[in-house]
Amino acid sequence: MTEAVRLGALDFIRKPALPETLIRSVRDALSAREKETILAVDDEPMNLMATEEIFGIRYHIRTASSGEEALREVEERKPELVLLDLHMPGMDGLEVMARIREIEGCENLPVVFLTADDDADTEAEIFKAGAMDFIRKPFVMQVALQRIRHVLELKHLQDSMQEEVDRKTEAITENNRKIQNLSKQVILALAGTIDAKDPYTKGHSSRVADYALEMAKRMNKSEREQTEIYSIALLHDVGKIGIPLSIINKPGRLTPEEYEEIKSHTLRGYDILKTISELPELSVGARWHHERYDGNGYPDRKAGEDIPEVARIICVADCYDAMSSDRSYRKALPQRMVRSEIENGRGTQFDPDIARIMLKMIDEDTDYKMRGDTDGK
Repeated sequence: MTEAVRLGALDFIRKPALPETLIRSVRDALSAREKETILAVDDEPMNLMATEEIFGIRYHIRTASSGEEALREVEERKPELVLLDLHMPGMDGLEVMARIREIEGCENLPVVFLTADDDADTEAEIFKAGAMDFIRKPFVMQVALQRIRHVLELKHLQDSMQEEVDRKTEAITENNRKIQNLSKQVILALAGTIDAKDPYTKGHSSRVADYALEMAKRMNKSEREQTEIYSIALLHDVGKIGIPLSIINKPGRLTPEEYEEIKSHTLRGYDILKTISELPELSVGARWHHERYDGNGYPDRKAGEDIPEVARIICVADCYDAMSSDRSYRKALPQRMVRSEIENGRGTQFDPDIARIMLKMIDEDTDYKMRGDTDGK
């Protein structure tokens, strides 16, 4: 049997053989036609020649006589396995393996050590360093071939599993992206429906969202937080869907009853959005964007930092757009007056730090581009 392998046989099957054993051996033999590359590293030329003769039966063998040469080979050739002598002058086998792990794409390259040591400490050290196996010298050819084959089969199995994990992860990522895109489209559609109720507030939701996003950026929020703040701001007025048009578009002063109806849009919006379990944060802005920093807002008379930060951001953005836009009951206020109102509201109506950010945005907006279609003069 050993002679048959030496002469070039890929494997042998003892008779009588089970059908599954025969099938597996034939499959392995067919797959072995594409020889895998093994890098043999040893400072003794005779050992390298012996390794080539023994393992060359099944594998394409490349050789290196030092750690430095081995690292170059690994970087350039990317072998399927490294057969590494443990004790070499200069850079020993353990150091070579550690350096291999630093090469991009070789973090999990299988390493099998060759060693004449016959003690438990060496064995423990080899496995602790991350080797997949070791072969003691002098070795039995058939045993060595089997151990190498088992290591490569394990690596192929790991690679297959990783590919499957990558495919599943990619599919999940793609599904999440589609869900996020769909959520964005639904949010935009809802925001458009809100603004369509009142010609005077057309584009209000998107402008408030833009202002809120710019403030979030200046507050060094993460990209995820910026996206959340933008989405929450887009839907801050969703509760107005349930308010009669006659009240929303009324040009004159509202009665106390009508004002209470307008105020109810915060709770209506909260009730609508809290049902979206996948995006629970959306309801926060709808409910609390009319709270005041001094506690005199509605609907819950929250104060200071008890008001969620996103609602404090939307409060400033909403008030800026309301003052700088035409409404059914008045024309847009000049930019200087809008700025004065926000300055005077710091610490009472508005979070002082967030209001300061809006004031800086106003001061930088010398061309009045923030105001949409209205003139800021």
